[in-house]
Amino acid sequence: MKSATVVVVGGGCIGLACATALATRGSKVILLERGLPGGANSTLTGGGIRQQFGTELNVRLSQLSAETWDTFTERFGVDPNFRRIGYLFLARTDETTTTLVAHVELQNSLGVDSEFLDMEEIPRRWPALVDRGFRGAGFRASDGWANQHRIIDGLVRGATAAGAELMVGTEALALELTGGRFTGVATTAGRIRADAALLASGPWVAPLLAPADLSVPVMAHRHELFIVEPAEPYPEGLPWLIGVDDEVHTRSDAEGRALVGGFLGEDRPVDPDRYSTRADDAWTRAVLATAERVFGVVGPSAQVRHGWAGLYPSTPDGHPIVDRLADGLYVALGFSGTGLMHAPAAALLATELIVDGEIRSVDPRLLSAARFRGKTEPAEATGF
Repeated sequence: MKSATVVVVGGGCIGLACATALATRGSKVILLERGLPGGANSTLTGGGIRQQFGTELNVRLSQLSAETWDTFTERFGVDPNFRRIGYLFLARTDETTTTLVAHVELQNSLGVDSEFLDMEEIPRRWPALVDRGFRGAGFRASDGWANQHRIIDGLVRGATAAGAELMVGTEALALELTGGRFTGVATTAGRIRADAALLASGPWVAPLLAPADLSVPVMAHRHELFIVEPAEPYPEGLPWLIGVDDEVHTRSDAEGRALVGGFLGEDRPVDPDRYSTRADDAWTRAVLATAERVFGVVGPSAQVRHGWAGLYPSTPDGHPIVDRLADGLYVALGFSGTGLMHAPAAALLATELIVDGEIRSVDPRLLSAARFRGKTEPAEATGF
């Protein structure tokens, strides 16, 4: 029988970062991943890393993660190809413009160097966006994107270097609780005895919690992305373009192509074990047409090369849960589309909770599972 101080369930970006942080603090860590690290969801993203958010908690999580992204290559021995092309949140209505003004004011008050751009400044900086009807924008030049596959590679290296044991291809089957306290976990490789468990398995957490009469409000929301060859060369120097009103976005990739995605008002939960990871053809055509109408930089005859779908493990308010559900049983879940960029913050907070006994870096009430009693309104739509 194996034993550990902490068993981490889930080998995506959150689980790997938490395993690294816990092992660095002296815990004997075993990480369980039923597939390949990052393969379930963390590599099915666009790799976005930003500090522009509309709530203080999300801004703070980005700030807590920033040092890791600045020093990732030195810490983990893998260059994540972090390209700071900037994020440009674009508004086409007065209401959305007012919202972006408020977001920039919040970000600035917290030390984020974002700026609000008026309708004249947008085409002045990016002539390709002239006559597109944008009324205002929020922009931060240091935001951007990184290669999510390289990030997972680096986090795997970091976890093993810190002393964590990664059991790849091993599924957690059942949690063992005695007298309301976690004592171990049954897996496809046998039982593991441990003092604590951290569940970082995203929307796949419900089957583990249900037998113990526990639950967290984390639902899987499907999102799709695809790569296209633009009809004309993609304009150089454009940031990641976010059409807030139209729920569509696009950016260049490393090879002069364009990554395109969006929701178009479609955001229904799905069964995480029964959804297609292939982009839907009708959806792709609709998003491509919307992106061309809004931004005019992809071209009506752009050729779709390939697409994929992943999941946003989302909570009712769009903020994560990092909490203790029972003695020795912890969760770090529901980052609602920000898991990759906020993985370093998740690791810090989970380690504070498990090793030090309390979260100190942010207000723990904002991360508590108990906050959802009677609450259904989202605090922020985070998913670009």
